[in-house]
Amino acid sequence: MSARQSVLSMNCLLSPGSRPVLAFLLLLISFFVSSGCGHVVQEDVRPPVIPQPSYTLEPSAPEADSCHQWWQVFNDPLLNNHIQRALTENFSLKEGVARLKQARHLQIQEDSRRYPSVDGRVSGGSEWETDGERDESSRVQLELTWEVDLWGRLSAAAKAADSEAEATEDALQGLALLLSTEVADTYFQLAVQHLYQELLHRQVTANETSLAVIKLRFANGAASLVDVYQQQALLASVKARIPLSDAQNIVLRNRLSVLLGQPPESDSLALRYTLPDIPALPKLGVPVDLLQNRPDLRQLQRQLVAADYRVAEAVADRLPGLKIGGAAGWVTGDFLTSIFAEALATIVDWGEKKSEVEKKKAVVEEHMARYSQRYLVAIQEVEDALWQERQHERLLVALNEQLRISKATLRESRSRYIQGVTDYLPVLTALVSFQSLEMDILRRQQERISYRLLLYRGLGGNVLAPELLTLKTEN
Repeated sequence: MSARQSVLSMNCLLSPGSRPVLAFLLLLISFFVSSGCGHVVQEDVRPPVIPQPSYTLEPSAPEADSCHQWWQVFNDPLLNNHIQRALTENFSLKEGVARLKQARHLQIQEDSRRYPSVDGRVSGGSEWETDGERDESSRVQLELTWEVDLWGRLSAAAKAADSEAEATEDALQGLALLLSTEVADTYFQLAVQHLYQELLHRQVTANETSLAVIKLRFANGAASLVDVYQQQALLASVKARIPLSDAQNIVLRNRLSVLLGQPPESDSLALRYTLPDIPALPKLGVPVDLLQNRPDLRQLQRQLVAADYRVAEAVADRLPGLKIGGAAGWVTGDFLTSIFAEALATIVDWGEKKSEVEKKKAVVEEHMARYSQRYLVAIQEVEDALWQERQHERLLVALNEQLRISKATLRESRSRYIQGVTDYLPVLTALVSFQSLEMDILRRQQERISYRLLLYRGLGGNVLAPELLTLKTEN
């Protein structure tokens, strides 16, 4: 029913004395309708960014099938259990669920304002007149009040609340995606840390063996005291890394415990002690897919739509309003009914409501700029993760070749030192280089895993099942 039809239907219900008021209101409505007042909201809005049709790096191997639970590709039951536990027990995620509940109930509140409200009234009283007589009265009635949504102000507010609730849901999905990658990153860092500690102990053993050999040669006059000191310094430098490694291991365990929603230093953590095989790249799609796949971009888009609906609400607030209602009930034993209509239009407000409209439009511009910038950053994050992982693959190949050469150099320099051809300095140099390369390769392997996790996060996806987001709200 149009605004004109609503007023005409009310016109036939009211008394002849009230009809001039509605006639005047009808003239106002006709004027504003003919002047084209209103604000059109574009719900399927996209940032004014034209990305490349594809990513700059093409996968060198077949792409893996997409899975909303991306961690399944590692085929690690321990990792699966940790992430599933984090998605149910993490308190930051529970905080996000509470925010979603608030948004859903606010959505109900905004939507309820579009419909009539019915109130019950029961009252009684006594009055004493000057002659001492008492006059008793009682009232039992139902009162109905309804603000007619002539210009869509209430509808715009309800739709804005809908978009804000959807944005809150996307924020929760984004938080869950971030949480899952943080759990996986910490889990794999602990695996690397275990391998690093094993490497340190192997290097300590190797250096102690070398030191024993040098001391024996020094006792036989075949080595100098400087050789002993140099080997002792190398041994001490390797041992100095062990306390820091132990501390880092505790820090990572504490971090994983907190992510799982349990106190730090818990003994219930099940961990792996080997590096995972890097699975095939996931299906990348094209950059424009990020607008639908990434929860943070969907959140910004829905916040933008909500802000645009707030503009429509502010525009409609400048136009005349109509409120109708009625009451029916018993007043001191008599059954009475009444209806009313109330029109309100702002004549002079010195530009307050117009400035409110312009302010809301500026908010839309702000959201659009943030949405566009975040889209560019999202494309960059995927590109960076792809290239970093690809270059780390090449780097690891080069480092392993360097390690092979360093190992051969160490073997040859030791042989020449034992034969008395050279002093100990070439052996020490080769040993330091070899052990540094071992640690560097382990660190680069961890970085490669981290870049793959960043790629999963960059591509987005909904890691929370839909049934987990179905929060019961009662109206």
